[in-house]
Amino acid sequence: MSEALLSEIIQFAAMLEQKEAKAVYTVPDADIHAVKKAKSLEKLLHEIFMQVSGSGGIGLSSIIRREFGIRGELMDHFEQWLPYSKEQFEDELHDAIDRADIRAGNQGVFFAGTPSKKEAAEALQLLKEIAHATVSCQFHAKRADPERYVSILEKLLQFYALPNTYPEGNAVQYRNLISADRLYAMAGGDDRIADALKAYAKEWYQQSPHSFLQSMEGYLSFDFVRHFLYALTDEQLERLRGEYVRHIKEEFAKLKSKPNLHRARNLQTMLETVLSWTLHVFIT
Repeated sequence: MSEALLSEIIQFAAMLEQKEAKAVYTVPDADIHAVKKAKSLEKLLHEIFMQVSGSGGIGLSSIIRREFGIRGELMDHFEQWLPYSKEQFEDELHDAIDRADIRAGNQGVFFAGTPSKKEAAEALQLLKEIAHATVSCQFHAKRADPERYVSILEKLLQFYALPNTYPEGNAVQYRNLISADRLYAMAGGDDRIADALKAYAKEWYQQSPHSFLQSMEGYLSFDFVRHFLYALTDEQLERLRGEYVRHIKEEFAKLKSKPNLHRARNLQTMLETVLSWTLHVFIT
């Protein structure tokens, strides 16, 4: 009897699953109108900015749900929206982004210092371009265009570089932004997009005045170096490797005067890792 009940439940669940997979969703007019009438959109710009500069990849469902009051069930079935509804909703989102502004009382969300009118306008334009590109990536994920993702990274780097923006453009923030694992997450696990992002980040770093990836001081630990090998040249990698090898040699000399197995194994692991570093080969 129990086995028969289990079988019936399994069949029933499978039927519901098939039915749900075939379902299509139309975005209600009220939800379209909620986006159309939305004002005070600094929060939308900020949440999109924080997401694409973070390590979670691109996923706007929760942001859209919170900002415009869209039902969770509808957003959970985003991939099953009717094409017309999806296109109409995307258009309204782009219009909302165009309407966004940063009011004087909310500048502290985006600026650590006091920006000039020119800087504030430039920052706002960059935030809008980031948001537009992110929405396009979200709504056209199945036809992923690496250039859209590269555009987001480019604008993020430009935003960081402005004099008074927050986060500020320092070595720590730049390193977090161009870490290979973060770029892979941003690409949604697509190697082709991740390689395009890394190729752009490498070009940016090599043309910048920065050198924080080329010395031990730029890393919390040797374990973190692997996330940035893609951005280095052969010469830079050898310089970095040489610095680590010299450090290991000095530590080994100290260790021989006061032996410790745990430290010896740590030095062994460090040296094996340092010697194994190779430059990233991009997909072509």
